[in-house]
Amino acid sequence: MKVFVVFVFAVVAVQALTDEQKEKIKAYHKECSAQSGVDQELISKARKGDFADDPKLKEHLFCFSKKAGFQNDAGDIQKDVLKTKLNAELKDEAATDKLIEKCAVKKATPQETAFDTIKCYYENSPTHVSIA
Repeated sequence: MKVFVVFVFAVVAVQALTDEQKEKIKAYHKECSAQSGVDQELISKARKGDFADDPKLKEHLFCFSKKAGFQNDAGDIQKDVLKTKLNAELKDEAATDKLIEKCAVKKATPQETAFDTIKCYYENSPTHVSIA
């Protein structure tokens, strides 16, 4: 399966990652899928920009976000980590800052934060990088 990471927040294309990083992403996806019980079709659709308002998908995205370091266990967004990852993809610090300001907004729950942030990145990133 071709994997791209937005996660919550890290819009980093897999092609730019090392083999070790690719393996970590696959492992995170597998662990979070098992933990959340998310329907794999919902993940496939989200990769194409169709984000279902589904609790298991939201839990999957939060799990992935924590493992990738984009959110802590309390659900707080780790903006420094996001900035590093996003800027590596976008290669434009001003655009990265604008995207973080617009999208990295804490919501009522950590799961909502992960979901809304990833969806916002997908909709507002110039490359429409898909999620893991």
